[in-house]
Amino acid sequence: MTEWLAMGGHGFFIWSSYGMFALALVIEIVVLRRSRRSAIEQARAMRTDSQAS
Repeated sequence: MTEWLAMGGHGFFIWSSYGMFALALVIEIVVLRRSRRSAIEQARAMRTDSQAS
């Protein structure tokens, strides 16, 4: 198991790249959720404004 994790001496670079990819994926999901929420709120506000006029 230790040899597999070490990956021939390149384990640190391989596992850190997997970690950075996972972090980037989490950040992307958070940003997309925030922008979606903002767009929904903006659409609701526009709909409310158009109904009031």
